[in-house]
Amino acid sequence: MKTLWTGVCTPALFLAVLVGPPAPGIAAQPSVYGPTYADLRGEMLLDNPRVVVQKFVIEPGQSTGRHTHPGDQLAVFIKGGVLTSRTTGRSTLWRDGRVLWQNATDPADDGSTNSGATPIEMVWVTLKPVAWRTAAAGSKNVKYHYLNYPNIPGEDLLENDLVIVQRFTVNPGQWEGVHAHHPDMLYIHVKGGQWAARSYKEPEHAYPEPSPDGEVGWMPTIDISEGHESRNIGNNPIDLIWVTLKQ
Repeated sequence: MKTLWTGVCTPALFLAVLVGPPAPGIAAQPSVYGPTYADLRGEMLLDNPRVVVQKFVIEPGQSTGRHTHPGDQLAVFIKGGVLTSRTTGRSTLWRDGRVLWQNATDPADDGSTNSGATPIEMVWVTLKPVAWRTAAAGSKNVKYHYLNYPNIPGEDLLENDLVIVQRFTVNPGQWEGVHAHHPDMLYIHVKGGQWAARSYKEPEHAYPEPSPDGEVGWMPTIDISEGHESRNIGNNPIDLIWVTLKQ
């Protein structure tokens, strides 16, 4: 699953290289591109030229406040639960791993209340606008591809003009199979675990730290010729979502 470096790289180190750690005891400041909940403050997980990724936790009985849409957004429920709309009063059960797409043009809403007994944890991926998006949409030189694990069939969760969203379950001891990673791919752990990796140039090596639930990362391009693959060396299945940006 993870990229291969000279030696080993923990998930935390890999993410720190991309975005840098926040100051001790201080939550990262929300980006202007992140989703806006009037009554919640998000934790910044990743901010690069293509996306902003934030985590929001809604405690039992807590309301999000008004929700606006500053960009095209994908929501992933890491820890699901029941949300009750403050506008309609309708309650909806969102299970772990469910995804939701919202366009930048969608109207703002009054938000929701966690009407369940446990905290709800959500990861929001906000796509940043890019000047070449319109031109790229009409190009015949398609750079994106579905992620293909030879040993593991994936579940297609969502596809539109901007993203492909896939979900994979990697069971204990299971190798993904040699695969490529194409440009602009983001991973999100619904259920984390302990990974090991190998390639044609590097022997199998375990990552020192397990990936926690909700961990995200930006995957650099890896060609199929590198022989890259990863294995779940933990005791429980790893539930992983991949987001591929089309434009």
